[in-house]
Amino acid sequence: MANERHTDHRGWEVDSSTRQSVHSYTKYDPFREALSTTASTLKTLAQGEIATNWVTNPSIEGTDVGMFTATGSAIARDTGQYDDGAASLSVNPDDSDAGEGFYWDSPTIPFSTSPQHITIQCTVRGASASGAVTMTLRDSAGTSTLATGGSHSLTTSYARQTAQYTIPALTDGASYRLYVVSTAQHNINFNVDKIMFEVREDTTAVSTYLDGNQGINYEWTGTANLSISVKKADMSVLRGIQIKNESSSSGEIVYVAFDCTATATTGIPILAGETFETNYPLDFRKSVSVISASGTPTVKGVMWGIAGY
Repeated sequence: MANERHTDHRGWEVDSSTRQSVHSYTKYDPFREALSTTASTLKTLAQGEIATNWVTNPSIEGTDVGMFTATGSAIARDTGQYDDGAASLSVNPDDSDAGEGFYWDSPTIPFSTSPQHITIQCTVRGASASGAVTMTLRDSAGTSTLATGGSHSLTTSYARQTAQYTIPALTDGASYRLYVVSTAQHNINFNVDKIMFEVREDTTAVSTYLDGNQGINYEWTGTANLSISVKKADMSVLRGIQIKNESSSSGEIVYVAFDCTATATTGIPILAGETFETNYPLDFRKSVSVISASGTPTVKGVMWGIAGY
């Protein structure tokens, strides 16, 4: 905020609510990192992106591809090509017409008094740099095109395709279809990976692709690679830390600081071979900074915290 004055001091710090003070730690972040004599940020505390992916088996890691329906093509799981994980969906057009590929049917999006924003995305590559494909969002019958990512000329590298459509407020509940098909008739095989369908009310922006296999804060709502997946909030409030200086050299002192840049004067010193661990709840909301007095010692440990909405 511009033009800060000392009279604004009440807004410079956050006083944890009673609810937050007894909140169990639901976030953790293990780390192991080599440092230097230049300060580095061990973690930036931020809520991050929260998102959902309604496509089950979106990266084709599961063997069941029955959630996708071929249209004018043959489709199969392919472990020889992939953009994420170890598989993708292979599409072999019949070469008899345009619009050959596959579609995916969404669950019913219920009636809402507010607009609802659908975003779709995937990545595609061709067996050769020839032919073109188009990703579209259509109605439940597949007859009306509501949004398109435009025609994409295939290359032998994966390329991300996106599209967005806003369901007007007071629209009856309905399902929708995500299509990836040939733009014009061709017989070039193509692969599709990282398929995502999301519904939001807060933004029309296309979220970063997610599935439940991507690590901390990502999870499946049911069976892995066969259910909706979510990206939960990241740690935005640091409540505790354990950090060990793995060095055996006495000169390699590590300094750790919270919400400011670590130096020998602002940081808490951790001598070689020692561990610093908080045994009381913290409440820092910006960053964890570290620096070494000399050399390149490695630190390891874990941070604990909450989302702190």
